[in-house]
Amino acid sequence: MTSACGVCEIHRNSGFADLVAWESERWILRHHASPAPMAGWFLLDTKRHVPSAADFHADEEGEFAVVLGAAMRAIRSAVDVPRVYVIMYGEGAQHLHAHLIPRDPSQVGTAAWEVADWYRAVETGKRTPAQASDIARAVKRVSDGMRSTLRL
Repeated sequence: MTSACGVCEIHRNSGFADLVAWESERWILRHHASPAPMAGWFLLDTKRHVPSAADFHADEEGEFAVVLGAAMRAIRSAVDVPRVYVIMYGEGAQHLHAHLIPRDPSQVGTAAWEVADWYRAVETGKRTPAQASDIARAVKRVSDGMRSTLRL
């Protein structure tokens, strides 16, 4: 962890503990902090400060697909959606974190790249963020799903 990294800071901050659905020696699966664009918007982070997947150690590289797949299935089941988007930019915080975004076709404005506009609208107050109770329910359901299917 580095002191100047926003993701490392989140990992150190106990105030975010209620958003953590699952963690292992190398990974943290956490819900997006408030204001969350939607319930079920999770992030999969490396615990070690890693700028990108190109910088993984062999053990991280070997686990990434397994953890990512399990997280996507748990989110899909927890919030009852047909698919989960994965977005990794690495510019806002240069610490590997994959945004795992539930895609509900009934939510107009969330298809493909539109989800970035949805995110910005919540961030600027033009769209209502997810309710705390819906986030807590998603965290619990994803946590249950991860514990029942993934053993590292």
